[in-house]
Amino acid sequence: MDAIIDDVRRRSADVETFTATLLQTIASASPDDNVRLFVGDRSDTFAAARAAQTLLAGARIPARILQVIPLPDDARRVEMQPWLAVHNGKKWLFFNPTTGVKELPRNLLIWRWSGDPLITVSGGVRENIEFRVSPSVQDALSLAQQQAASHGSRLAQFSLLDLPLQTQQVYAIVSLIPIGALIIVLMRNLVGIRTFGTFLPVLVALAFRETQLVGGIILFSTLVALGLALRLYLEKLHLLLVPRLAAVLTMVVLLMAALSVLSHRLGLETGLSVALFPMVILTMTIERMSVVWEERGPRDAIIDGLGSLLVASIAYGIMDMTMLQHVAFVFPETLLVVLAVILLLGSYTGYRLTELRRFRVLAGDGS
Repeated sequence: MDAIIDDVRRRSADVETFTATLLQTIASASPDDNVRLFVGDRSDTFAAARAAQTLLAGARIPARILQVIPLPDDARRVEMQPWLAVHNGKKWLFFNPTTGVKELPRNLLIWRWSGDPLITVSGGVRENIEFRVSPSVQDALSLAQQQAASHGSRLAQFSLLDLPLQTQQVYAIVSLIPIGALIIVLMRNLVGIRTFGTFLPVLVALAFRETQLVGGIILFSTLVALGLALRLYLEKLHLLLVPRLAAVLTMVVLLMAALSVLSHRLGLETGLSVALFPMVILTMTIERMSVVWEERGPRDAIIDGLGSLLVASIAYGIMDMTMLQHVAFVFPETLLVVLAVILLLGSYTGYRLTELRRFRVLAGDGS
């Protein structure tokens, strides 16, 4: 301990620089034997913090280990992280024990001013603690809810924000589906883009939110291409409709599993999200594309497939807007506006944009 403290003290000027230099020494990729005695198992996330606290105590510097929870911008499961608080005689200074960076970020919540385990189990095994964090706008709406309560209104009590956290996460996604449906109505009835099915692009767009756009298009195209090749091979067996669909569904599951394993071996984490694509929708897409391929030829089948991807990409770009997600979830009554627009478009019987080009000869002088 004396050797480590003397070495760090020669390279520092005060408590702040001493702590930063000490943490850099502990986090070194090739620490000396003295540091290894204090750090121990580096796989333990709290090992560096405990070693720093011990060495700071040897240097007569007060230090405490904090347990903090990161607060990401989106809903996810998070893990408890260690942080180090050091007192310089006037105030507490906060350091990241793994990097030595000073200051406590604003997206960290101090859960406990102690490095002791959160739970201690006696007579049991495999204890486990999970933290799920989700950003919420409930506090921003608390004033409106208080005003409604003061006026005796009970309508404010019936809100999606009063649902359990996991249910809120589900409705945060479900509330975007009508918006995606509106995009499909616009693309099909006004523009005239051909797609496979009505709601397939919406479900694919939802899957793109996890895989991202480029990776999702590659995964979707690969699965459909492989499934279509196998489906055309099954045509030689002359199967009935239901057994044929069941066979295609089984092959889709096997293709998804094989693609996930291959992506993991290649270090491509995007491939692990392939299971987010609805298996039944992929099966019906492959079946529908094969039927179009046989009846109208490969050109029409490819055009319909590319149209589905184009509409799904446009729907993803709009549904991924943060402001739109906020409005659709916090104010679900705005979906009535979406419904009104869909009803108005449902009565449109004019030309589509693609038909203007198709019938452009009729706009001439008739010659």
